[in-house]
Amino acid sequence: MKFPETRLKRLHVDFPFMVAPMVGLSHVAFRELIRAYTPEDITPLIFSEMLSSRRLPSERLERAENLFVAENERGLIPQLLGNEERFIAPSVEKLMELNPWGIDINMGCPKKKNLSHNWGVLLLGDKEYAAEVVRVTKKHSPRPVSVKLRAGLGDKIDLEYLDSFTEALEEAGADWMTIHCRSSEQKHHGKANWEVLTELSQRRTIPVVANGDVQTAQDAISLIRHFGVDGAMVARAATARPWILWQIAKELGHAQSARARALENPPMTPEEEGREYFQAVLRFAFLVKKYFGSGEGSLQRLKFYIGVSSPWLPFGHHFWKLIHASREFDQAVDRIEEYAVQNPQPLRERVSH
Repeated sequence: MKFPETRLKRLHVDFPFMVAPMVGLSHVAFRELIRAYTPEDITPLIFSEMLSSRRLPSERLERAENLFVAENERGLIPQLLGNEERFIAPSVEKLMELNPWGIDINMGCPKKKNLSHNWGVLLLGDKEYAAEVVRVTKKHSPRPVSVKLRAGLGDKIDLEYLDSFTEALEEAGADWMTIHCRSSEQKHHGKANWEVLTELSQRRTIPVVANGDVQTAQDAISLIRHFGVDGAMVARAATARPWILWQIAKELGHAQSARARALENPPMTPEEEGREYFQAVLRFAFLVKKYFGSGEGSLQRLKFYIGVSSPWLPFGHHFWKLIHASREFDQAVDRIEEYAVQNPQPLRERVSH
C-alpha cells in the first residue's frame, strides 16, 4: 500500500512522517533507537539537535558528541542555529561531511540564551532578515533547505503575518517548512492550533509540515488527511513511543516488520506499549553507552530521556524520581530493569502539557 502522496514527494520523500529536532534528545543514540523501531524499507527524516553556527566551524566531527552519526545513517537533517553568512557558510561545509539529507534552519527556539544573537524565534519578527538567512543557507547548501518556525511570535497567532512571513521564506528559496502550531510564548504548553495550517498550506507552493501535540499515529495521519498539510512531525511523544513511525506505517497498511527485538508488529494496546516502553529505555541506555560511554554525561542523557518520556506512564513521576536519584549509569540501568519487572504499567495515549 502506498503512503499518502504529498508535495514532499517532489523532494523524493515517500514517507511524510518524521521526528523533530529536540535539544538534549536528538543525538545519535536516540536517532538509532527510532530507526530500530522503523521498517527497514522506510527511511524517515530525523533531525539532529540544534547546532550553533558559531561553534560548528571549529568542531571536530570525531570529537563533537552532538555531531556523532551512526554507520550508514540515512535521512539525517542537521538543524542549524544561525543568521550570519560568515558562520553559516563554514557550518554547512562542515555538515556536508556527515552526508545529510538536508539542512534545517531554526526559527522557532524561544530559549533566552539562544536569542542574544538575534536568531531562533527572533527571526520570526523580521521577514526580510529571515529570508536573507534562507538565501545564504541555500547559496552554500547542495542539499534541500528547510525552515522550522513557530506559528506566532509572542502570545498570539496572526495568520496574515504568518502567511506573509512564510511567503518570504518561500521566495527566498526554502524547499519546505515545518510550523510548530503554537506561539513562542506558549513554548510547549497548551493545545497546538493545527487549524491554522489548513489555509496556510493552500497558500504556499512548497510543502508545509505540521508539528506540535502530535502524540499518536492517528494524530499524524489526521494532519495529512484532514488538515491539508504535507507531513507530520512527532516530537516528545516519540520518546515514549519510539515505535510511532512503525505504528503509522502499520495503520496505513504497511506490513513489513522492524528490527526491534524481532517484533512482528508494533505495540498497539496500552499494555503492549507499557511493556515495550521499558525495553526501549533499556535499548536507549545501551545505545547511549555505545556512543558516549557510561560517565556522568551519559547518565544525564539517560535521566533526561526518562524525564521527558515518563509522563506517558500513569506512575511515571515515581519512575523518574527513582532514576533521577541514581549516581552511576550502571546503577540507573539496574533500577530500570528492576522497575520494569515490578511495576508493569500501560502507556497513556496522551498527556497534557
